[in-house]
Amino acid sequence: MLLIIFLWIALAIVVGFMASNRGRNGIGWALLAGLISAPVAAIFLRRIANRSPLASQPVLSTHIDCLHCGERILREARVCRHCGGDVTESGLAAVRQAMPVGYWFDLPDPAFKLMRTADRVALVKPVPPWIVVDQSLDSIVIGSRWPGELWRVRVEKQGDMSDLVAQPGYWRASAIELLEALPLSALFGPKGEAVLEILAQISTLSRSEAQALADNLADNAWMAYSRAWMRWSHQDGEPAADDEDDWRSALAATRRGDKSRSPVHSGFLLIHDQLRQRAEQLDGGNAFTLIEEDGETEQVLKPMWQAACDALLFAAMARAAPQYVSDDDALTLLHAWSRVFDEASQRA
Repeated sequence: MLLIIFLWIALAIVVGFMASNRGRNGIGWALLAGLISAPVAAIFLRRIANRSPLASQPVLSTHIDCLHCGERILREARVCRHCGGDVTESGLAAVRQAMPVGYWFDLPDPAFKLMRTADRVALVKPVPPWIVVDQSLDSIVIGSRWPGELWRVRVEKQGDMSDLVAQPGYWRASAIELLEALPLSALFGPKGEAVLEILAQISTLSRSEAQALADNLADNAWMAYSRAWMRWSHQDGEPAADDEDDWRSALAATRRGDKSRSPVHSGFLLIHDQLRQRAEQLDGGNAFTLIEEDGETEQVLKPMWQAACDALLFAAMARAAPQYVSDDDALTLLHAWSRVFDEASQRA
């Protein structure tokens, strides 16, 4: 008897949740279901109008945004009911051609609400945060989460650009068309596969391998690293800095004439971030030292982990940006990587 009562109450609560999701009074419907019958109440609930705000919103499976005015219209429409524009394929071809094409790094974020179909991505609501479409691959911000997907896309509906400086290097969008999936290696330049290999090595890096990288790091490797940075900075104009010491721990910099951050774009930043995450996985808080300066506390890698990180950064420079590295400097930069990984693979 108690089991029957429990099930009766549980089903009534379920009906209450259903009612709440349909824009109705959840408590009232739960009480009604408890008084009459949960199945009967549920059937009746399904037959009456859905008052949920989401129920009246058109969805991507049945609707699209008019490329002329941006309003939502039926997919099968031939003329926009809002602006009267021609929304057939032939009518929209010229409009699409005029829309900007760029690059989008898709890293799913639960807090970033998107509607997705096979060839289109749009914000649920056309408000910030916007979808960011970069004009070139070298300016894409990857962030701390990895990996994701890289796309060449067309901006279908542009977001608010009014508060940006002229030529920011990207567009804000509320809807984009997916044109082509690109390999992740394209994020790091023509030899980006080398950066991907280093990132893959970091994901399985052991503490003993990190120690070996640190132990085999050439004393003057940072000078070779700095010289490569200086060659890169000189390529298209005045250097950002003209002293080797200024580049010693560089991960990113600005260069006159483009939006590039480094010889391997965001590669150094990502290697550094992924190594920090791996160090924390293996050593926890013991991988870091807390430094207080000007009332602020900074968490930095301990010497062994920092040296291992340097070895991976140096290898990335030599392998992914060889155009900025002399032959002698390449041997110096690759010394630790070769001793730990290349020799290990030969032994295997």
